Amino acid sequence: MANIKKVLTETFIAAVALTAYQYHGMKMSANRTCTIFAAETDVPVGVLQNTPGSGEEAEVLVIGRSPIVLGGTIVAGNPFYFDGSGHAIASVAGTSTTKYVAGICTIGGDIGETGEAIINCAAPGRGA
Repeated sequence: MANIKKVLTETFIAAVALTAYQYHGMKMSANRTCTIFAAETDVPVGVLQNTPGSGEEAEVLVIGRSPIVLGGTIVAGNPFYFDGSGHAIASVAGTSTTKYVAGICTIGGDIGETGEAIINCAAPGRGA
């Protein structure tokens, strides 16, 4: 299955227990802290690589290749953003303009499955 190729990983403090959110999209919540998404329009900082409890170190892949939890059907080669739960959702040209593209899917699948993607959350841009 998917493997991880780390290029840039950052360590943050988990603002809440993230034990059930490995391979979900993360956002910043305060200085050097991260948390789960609250809305599709949140700005992604990367993909969680471990399963920290509240106050523990969260390893977040900012740039590189990682598994991702899918929130809908995504085909390899499609850009994606994260939904309000941190699941990867296919970005649709012309309709995803308020969401931030987090990367390109390299192994697709359906809702609830684990896919793979090239992540680039160093300076995410909005979908076009």
